Amino acid sequence: MASGTIPDRIGQSAVRTSGDPLQRRRPLMKPIICIAPAPAVEPMFFSDGWMVNKKYFLGVTAGGGVPVMATDIELVEEYARLCDGLVLTGSAMFTPSPEYAAQAKVIEKQKRDPLDRELFYAFQRAGKPVLGICRGQQNVNVFLGGTLAKKFKLTDGVEHLMHKHEIVAEPGSLICELFGEKFITNSRHNNRIDQLADGLKITARSHDGVIEAIEHESQPIYAVQWHPERMRGDLPDPFDGPDTTVLFQKFSEICMEHKK
Repeated sequence: MASGTIPDRIGQSAVRTSGDPLQRRRPLMKPIICIAPAPAVEPMFFSDGWMVNKKYFLGVTAGGGVPVMATDIELVEEYARLCDGLVLTGSAMFTPSPEYAAQAKVIEKQKRDPLDRELFYAFQRAGKPVLGICRGQQNVNVFLGGTLAKKFKLTDGVEHLMHKHEIVAEPGSLICELFGEKFITNSRHNNRIDQLADGLKITARSHDGVIEAIEHESQPIYAVQWHPERMRGDLPDPFDGPDTTVLFQKFSEICMEHKK
């Protein structure tokens, strides 16, 4: 065998290596998707850690990606270099912009919010795709300079917590391309986007005007307010909504396109 080559593990032709250790392996045919976790506590030992609902992993895998979980804020640049895309996941609470924090009287989650923020900026600097889900959509808006409204049911009289509803997508948007102009989604949030950040555009709303999906005008950044990871598989939520596996498939395709 010629110097500088390694045999393929499944018996095909050898693959030539380069000087970069990261390039010495056979290139993966699937995109590697970094998933932002939520803090977790192990009650028996009173120790903290990280967790991701398995539905996010299953959604990314079903979409053709290889999911990995980020855990260390000191490694965000490495995650952005090694991975092809980022998923910002949902969570029970949110750390808002300073203006929103003063209004809502909330305290920053010391572990999650800095990690989400630095991951987002690292992938944005690298020009790699980002998909925000629920809290992740709110994150995207805040990290780009937008604001949120907290517990908006109290002021708007609408119900978006533990509910389902129809949304209307903007023609020509990614969401409309995947699901059509009108469709049913789940709803698991009590905060919403208030002031939209510069550079973002609204691609779907609910009938009461709540922003349900956004895209960046010039960067591969997308986000939805509902939970697509729950709208697929054997027990989709809701049953009368579309199979959202196609969203994860499309995100994987976008990641591969930016990988070339």
